[in-house]
Amino acid sequence: MKNNCNIILNHDFCTNTVQEKILHLCKVLEKKDLLPDDISLEQNGFDAKNNNLIFVTPSKNTMQKLRDLMGKINLKTNKIIIVPTSEENYFDFAIEYNLCNVIHVKRLNEIMLHAILKDFLNKKLSLDSFFSEETNIFDKSYSLYGDFSMLRLIENLFEDFINQLDPNIRNTFIINCHELVTNALAYGVLGITAYTRDITEHDVVNYTNITIPKDKEVKVRLTLNDKRYGISVKDSGGLLTKQRILERIRRQSVVGGETIPQGIEDYTGRGLAILSHHGLLIFSIKPGECTEVSLISRLETAVEKKPISILALDP
Repeated sequence: MKNNCNIILNHDFCTNTVQEKILHLCKVLEKKDLLPDDISLEQNGFDAKNNNLIFVTPSKNTMQKLRDLMGKINLKTNKIIIVPTSEENYFDFAIEYNLCNVIHVKRLNEIMLHAILKDFLNKKLSLDSFFSEETNIFDKSYSLYGDFSMLRLIENLFEDFINQLDPNIRNTFIINCHELVTNALAYGVLGITAYTRDITEHDVVNYTNITIPKDKEVKVRLTLNDKRYGISVKDSGGLLTKQRILERIRRQSVVGGETIPQGIEDYTGRGLAILSHHGLLIFSIKPGECTEVSLISRLETAVEKKPISILALDP
C-alpha cells in the first residue's frame, strides 16, 4: 500500500494554468482538513522512484519532455493525470501510453482532486468518495438477473430512483443509465465482442427480451444527494480495456482543429463519449473477471456538453 504521495507540478510537463489550479485546490482541501498528511507538493525536480502523482498537459511545447518522462518512470508507482486546457489533441499521447485519466482543467475541482488523491493512496475510489450517508437522499443497490423486457428497461427497473429526480433531469438520467446498463449486458451477459460491435449494428438494442443468468448478474447502485447523482454498473465480463475506452472516445471527439469527429459513422463509442462529457466517468476493470463503470453527474436541467472527465482505476 502506498503511504505517501508526491504531487508533481513541473512546468516542463504542465501549463501555469494547471499548476495554479491544483495549488489553489490543495489549499482549499488543506483549509477543510481534507488534504492527507502524507501528501507533498513538488514543483521542480522529482525522484521517479517515489510514489508520484504527475499532472501533465500534452501540447507542442511539452510533448518531447513528456516522452522523456515516460521513458524514465514506472507506472506502478507513478500515476499520470492528463489535464488539457483547450481542445489540443491529447488523445494521441494518451493512447500511445495507455493513459486513461483525463480531466479537463475546467472540470477539475476540490471534490475530484480529493478523490484522485484517495485513489492514489489505495483508498478505493467509488461512489462513496462523492456521496455520504449524512447527505444522501437515495442510495440503493440492485441485482439484475432473470428475464427482462428491453422496452423501457431503465424506467421499469429504477422507477423508485427516477421518482426522486426533478422531472427536467429524468430523461438525461435515463439516457445515461441506459448506456451503462446496455454496455454491461452486451459485454458481460451476451458476450458480444468489441470487434462485432464495431463492424455491425448487432447490439443489445436489437433484443426485445433478455435473460440474465444468476452467475452473470449485473449489479447496479444508484445514489443521490442535493447536488449530484451517481450510477455504478458492474458486470462479470471484464472485457473492456483502457485502450478500447480511449480509442472509442477519441473517435467521437473533436480536437486539434477538427470540425467533425473521425468516427461520426461508427456503430460504437458515441455513448461513452457522451457520458464522458456529462460528468465524471470512472472505470474499474479486472480483466476476465469484472468491469465496473460509474458516472457522477451534477443535477443540472440544461443538457450541455462539458469538457472531458474520465478516470480508470488500477486493478
